[in-house]
Amino acid sequence: MEKTIQNLNVLKKLSELIEKVGSEKNLISKEVRSFFDETGQEKEEQEITGTLLTQLQQMNEQMENMHWMNKHYRILHEFAQICSKTLNESVLLQKSYEMVSRVMPADAFYIALHNPGDKYIQFIFIIDNGEPAPPSIVDFGENYTSKVIKTREIVHLKHQNQNIEYDTKMGEGDEDTSSCLFVPVVIDDQVKGVISTQSFRDFAYRKEHEDLLQMIGAQVINSIETARLYEKIYTMSRTDELTGLKNHRAFHEDLAQLIQNENDEITVMMIDSDDLKQVNDRFGHDAGDLYLKILADGMKTVCNGQLDGYRYAGDEFMILIKTQIDMSVKEIYNTLKEYYIDHPLIFEKEKVTVSISTGVGVFPHHGTTVDSLKKAADQALYTAKESGKNRIVVAN
Repeated sequence: MEKTIQNLNVLKKLSELIEKVGSEKNLISKEVRSFFDETGQEKEEQEITGTLLTQLQQMNEQMENMHWMNKHYRILHEFAQICSKTLNESVLLQKSYEMVSRVMPADAFYIALHNPGDKYIQFIFIIDNGEPAPPSIVDFGENYTSKVIKTREIVHLKHQNQNIEYDTKMGEGDEDTSSCLFVPVVIDDQVKGVISTQSFRDFAYRKEHEDLLQMIGAQVINSIETARLYEKIYTMSRTDELTGLKNHRAFHEDLAQLIQNENDEITVMMIDSDDLKQVNDRFGHDAGDLYLKILADGMKTVCNGQLDGYRYAGDEFMILIKTQIDMSVKEIYNTLKEYYIDHPLIFEKEKVTVSISTGVGVFPHHGTTVDSLKKAADQALYTAKESGKNRIVVAN
């Protein structure tokens, strides 16, 4: 009778534990094990019960991991939504750090990029002790990041005593981090970089953190590659291939944007070569292309944050002055002339000095739209040409 009661109590306790699977982190506690030790079971029964308890604990851990991952898959989905809506690399990097810090300790964090064959690694985003640090370039070699790239394997350091192979300081701080995850980001069977999070606490990370970090890393680096490709295509669409200056499209877009922002004063300098036709006729179009490159190179010497240069069409160029500046348009024109005197075209042992005529229109005095301002500069350029070329004329 007593044996039957003991067996019923054991079954009842096991039933209670089964019902709690997935709801408690430490299902098989010391108290639970003490209960079964005190039931007076025979050796064979104890072995069976011990096996059942181990299986229940494993089931409980699996259920807990599933709950943990399901919860954080929502965060991954949220991050994927952000990545799909922006091509801003800075936003992508900042959001990746915010996502990681929501689900795991991130006293230090970085994203590094590496191209196969490169002898360096680009650390494009670094957080050191919770504060942003400047991007840096590190030689490919003896460090955890290089090791991860070479082996394609995750490095998981769980406590301070493991961090003896390499220094784990992220920036200028005196203290090494204790727990560290260095995770390779593999896209199209190539290691594109490494994502790492680190904590000053020992044993801060678990296996699920590795998986989550791998998914976030793949998402952000893939999005960064897309953003950079878009930026490259966009820049090419606004750049003149021969001279490297911005093109006709860029001029119209930039001027329209400036007028929309209602700057106090915007100046358009329309520049036309005086001798391109003669150079083409005498030396051929290869010489003509060199002539245009010298003209463009001169413009690049005066361009800065307030001045932009454009190849508008053929041998017609533009300088767009975005705000009032210390130099007058005549000073800019004279600077260009001096450059062309010092840098003549030399072709077939003959020397040709680049000559330009320039017309100037100023917003809002000579026009309040892109077309009217351009027309004013064009009319002034026509006057400069008719007056003998090699001069500058400001619109009336």
